[in-house]
Amino acid sequence: MTSHTLGGVVLDAHGDPAAGVTVALAGGPGPFPDIAALTGADGRFSFAVSTAGVYTVQCLAPDGRSARGQAEAVAGTGAPLVLRLG
Repeated sequence: MTSHTLGGVVLDAHGDPAAGVTVALAGGPGPFPDIAALTGADGRFSFAVSTAGVYTVQCLAPDGRSARGQAEAVAGTGAPLVLRLG
């Protein structure tokens, strides 16, 4: 099975990395895992998925700010998704 990576970074309103933000897959091609990740100190997150394609990713900060975006999962590592908390 080929591994596909979907990842990116969550930024706050000032463009700084946002740590401790919950990031989850909200939509994608075919069935996808019901998983979530927390951003690290650098605001980064990543998921390994089994199917290539475009996924919808949503994030929720502890203070209630959120963001949503789409990114393409590709074999290896694709271009990172940048989510800015609003």
